[in-house]
Amino acid sequence: MHFKTQGKCVGCKEKYAPAKGKTHLLKCADALRFLRSQAKLEEGYLVRISWAEQPNMYWMLTAVSKSLTLGDLDQFLRDAWLECCGHLSEFIIEGRRYMSHTESGNPSQSMKKQVGQIFSSNLKFEYVYDMGSSTELVLQVLKTIEACPQKKVTLLMQNDPPSFLCEICKKQSQILCSLCGDTTCNHCSKRHSCAEQEEDTYMLMPLVNSPRTGVCGYEGKT
Repeated sequence: MHFKTQGKCVGCKEKYAPAKGKTHLLKCADALRFLRSQAKLEEGYLVRISWAEQPNMYWMLTAVSKSLTLGDLDQFLRDAWLECCGHLSEFIIEGRRYMSHTESGNPSQSMKKQVGQIFSSNLKFEYVYDMGSSTELVLQVLKTIEACPQKKVTLLMQNDPPSFLCEICKKQSQILCSLCGDTTCNHCSKRHSCAEQEEDTYMLMPLVNSPRTGVCGYEGKT
């Protein structure tokens, strides 16, 4: 099942799908005012971040300042969507890998480079968190923007949580089974078939607004 979600503009609070959200943010006076209200500003980029598997389901539109390092961007992605057990991660940009940990210590492979040295309009690249149970993202530099909060990733728009129905009662779900992928509400969770078979509920995990939901114990931001 393919989901399409909308997200709320940080400025005017209107909701848009990601494709229209890009166009809106570049001309929304309230969003531009929000960006320029920050204490320190510099040039940066409007960047779309999406789940590779379903890019219109989990997504963010962000302002990324040019002085930010790839390591800073990696930390933002972990904090916003991914961090569960301190797994390794990497960016793959135009065939070159930038890794969170490098055995060789090769600086060309580290995340210490500033995005201003790498990013350009329409650049599209990949990010992977956890080389075992991987969560893969796609990032696209949509446009250069004149005023970004310095050394920050600023969230401008993010998808609203997708709505999943309980497989048993068809009401709103709050739980995902990490074994079979079915969703259930709190009330019906004890009757879920996997839990009954295993005589345990370890596989039942909270549904969170993240492409990491249901993977490796991820429970969202605390």
